[in-house]
Amino acid sequence: MPFYNREDDIRRMKAVLSGEPNLVYFVYGPINSGKTALLNHVFDLLPDNYRIFYINFRGRLVQTVEDLVRVMFQVKRGVISERTRDFLKEVLTGGAKVLGKLKGIPIPENIFEILFKRVDKVEDIFAYLEDYFGEIVESNLIPVLVLDEIQTIKEIVNAKGELVLSNLFNFMVRLTKETHLCHCLCSTSDCLFIEEIYANAHLEGRTRYLLVDDLPKEKAFEVYEKFGFKDKKLVWDYINGKPGDMVRLFEMKKEGYPEKEALSEMLKDEIGRLEWILDLIEEEEKAAPPVKEIKQLLEKFKEKEVRPYKEVKGKALKFLISENILFYNPLEGTVRPQGRLIKRAIEEVLAED
Repeated sequence: MPFYNREDDIRRMKAVLSGEPNLVYFVYGPINSGKTALLNHVFDLLPDNYRIFYINFRGRLVQTVEDLVRVMFQVKRGVISERTRDFLKEVLTGGAKVLGKLKGIPIPENIFEILFKRVDKVEDIFAYLEDYFGEIVESNLIPVLVLDEIQTIKEIVNAKGELVLSNLFNFMVRLTKETHLCHCLCSTSDCLFIEEIYANAHLEGRTRYLLVDDLPKEKAFEVYEKFGFKDKKLVWDYINGKPGDMVRLFEMKKEGYPEKEALSEMLKDEIGRLEWILDLIEEEEKAAPPVKEIKQLLEKFKEKEVRPYKEVKGKALKFLISENILFYNPLEGTVRPQGRLIKRAIEEVLAED
């Protein structure tokens, strides 16, 4: 997708990365709002002395500390290096365009095997990483650690039964606010998760938020024009300024779908997703609020699209946010549907009752 109309977001992100690391940043926003695309684009603009370590938990099965270690590290098989500095000279000699190359933290096979045997001692892994990033800084390079879809690992516990994520955030606070060694960015669309980890890891004064939202109408119409969308009002009524849905519509038009038919198919898919979630609760007695309670909450968003969190908080809300039906903005304290398509799907499903 061509990268349009994100000048303000790009400027803010570059400003965050231009100074000394001081805070952990949450990059948050609705699903398909362009968070990962923004990160990719900004990394491509960085000077050659930046080194990006990008770890995406989307679609990865991470249920244990062992799984987490496997995903975080990129093991260099056959490389035996006892000194971190010597190893880093080998793997970090390229330019700044390393996203896609360093999808994980490169580590020699023998060091990984040692750490993997100690996965019950997460602090050993963090101690190694602190030395690792320290060596990078000593080489006059600037490391950036990016954890995408970080909410997917929130249930992992260590051998003591403690949530690993709290320890991970405390470690990132040390990398930023205490030692200033490494920029740390955490991307997520589950913003209740942000609130939970904020409290559990005592992050007050140690983090900041960067919202990557759907495009406003004027900028969305500019993108519509570049994509060749004809009926801009119709497109706005269906998908608003959600970049991911724009790309999907563009691809369907390339396949030969007329705009209106493509939009109707996209809405059907969203209705099907919502109905599947509700059916699953009833059929499998999923650990979720009763369907009746969920529908009562969704009714409130038919009447008013944006609601204060205090008006709608509860188990049903947490469930709908976790299923990417509703979006919670922690800075504004508001809740809304994740996008216009799901808003229309909510209205259609509730109208069937």
